[in-house]
Amino acid sequence: MEINTTLLRERFVIRDTENEGAPPIIALSNRLALPMYNGDGDLADTFIIRAQNMHSCIRMAAQLLQSFIRSGPLLSRNAPYDFAEVWEKICSDYEVSYNKNRWIVIFHKGVEIFASGEHHSFLNLIEKCDSKNPGNYDRSVKIAEDAFGKMGRKISISYEANIGMVLNVKPEIGRCGLVYRGMDKSSTFNFTSEPDEAKTVSPVHCMNVCACFLEGLQLAYLIGITNDKMRLSLIKRFSSEEKQAEQALARIHQLDVELGVFESRYKLKFRPEKPEFSQAIIDAERAHAKNFASKGTRD
Repeated sequence: MEINTTLLRERFVIRDTENEGAPPIIALSNRLALPMYNGDGDLADTFIIRAQNMHSCIRMAAQLLQSFIRSGPLLSRNAPYDFAEVWEKICSDYEVSYNKNRWIVIFHKGVEIFASGEHHSFLNLIEKCDSKNPGNYDRSVKIAEDAFGKMGRKISISYEANIGMVLNVKPEIGRCGLVYRGMDKSSTFNFTSEPDEAKTVSPVHCMNVCACFLEGLQLAYLIGITNDKMRLSLIKRFSSEEKQAEQALARIHQLDVELGVFESRYKLKFRPEKPEFSQAIIDAERAHAKNFASKGTRD
């Protein structure tokens, strides 16, 4: 099976053009369109996964794809697919403890079929508009504006999107590109995976590894900032912030184990190089120290 997909970090800003004093409404989301192909290479189904963070979005997509590969279409089974159970499965103990705002929503043909947590209702309208005009997602914003107009509300919608992941996986090779945000800038790296112990490259494995990297780098950023704040006595020892950083480090160790399993099964090539979580922590410490010193100089 060949899979091509892109994860987008999206930002919608909705303004009331008839009330300039009204504050804009902002809807944020990570979005991944997941096509599923049958054994003949024909498109069997497509799901849209939206989530509060990138790694959860990708992990849910990986779970849906894995179930499709093993058991066929998700929505035509005698026993309904348990989206809630899968969502609970992919949320780590760290996520449950420290990310109370986590959410996810899954759409099929423009209809919400599963949701957990609170997401902005505007996203439902966008997906409904996209289902009416498939293949031209950017056009959905204009359709949404027109929909509000028909209800008597004149609004303008600005749309920004940045790529978080690009994935192309064939049986013989997987290509993945990831973009992650640091304190001062965004960074990019790519990797390819070819069969080693595994006979073919699994798109599910590639998705899960992308999720590992994105989650680990996000946690490394948090740990590095916390470490430097403790150095500067901005955070007290044994505080809730220190405890969270300790739990984040424990989660990183779990991610390292998962990455190690992947590396043992495939031949991997990174460009420019493989991100190391330990180095990412050091980089975050240095960046925070530099910014703090610069702020003190300006003051």
